[in-house]
Amino acid sequence: MRYRSGFTLLEVMLVLLLVGILASAVVMNFAGDSPQQKLEKETLRFNQAFQFIADTALLRQQEWGLVVAANQYAFVYFDGEVWQWVQEPAVAKAYTMPEGITLALQLEGLPGAEESLLSQLSGLGADETDATQQDASSIPPLPQVFMLSSGEVSPFRLHFNFAQDRQLQLTLGTDFSVPLRRFTEVN
Repeated sequence: MRYRSGFTLLEVMLVLLLVGILASAVVMNFAGDSPQQKLEKETLRFNQAFQFIADTALLRQQEWGLVVAANQYAFVYFDGEVWQWVQEPAVAKAYTMPEGITLALQLEGLPGAEESLLSQLSGLGADETDATQQDASSIPPLPQVFMLSSGEVSPFRLHFNFAQDRQLQLTLGTDFSVPLRRFTEVN
């Protein structure tokens, strides 16, 4: 009796199936982040930048602010006379959110909102659609959130929304100080 060397059709198909499963796992890992992961990544970036700027305000004894538009945020500082766009550090420059992620800033209805200077300054500042467009000759708008040299921060909630899924939202904010906290919204 002669034995033939080689593989049966079943063995070949099993190997092809395993290679296909492994290849699809690799492709899915490199295909990109899920919407939830994208939101997590952007909130982490903002949280770190905000913490850095709040620490900078405290260390330099300088007033800093946050300017938010629908898809951008930027930091400004008060030079003693006027608000200035930040050129350094790079983390404080205007940052545009990745496509599909929008921002919504909430200032009303938070602790201290009644005493807030911002509530008395309605109508001042730039149009929200281009609030963070930096031009060397442009004067920055009045910040919506203040980080004071005393370490205090004006209360705010910044909602990070995934545009295709209104249910997918992460919220960061504070009630007067850093670090920022994550808030769970009750709808």
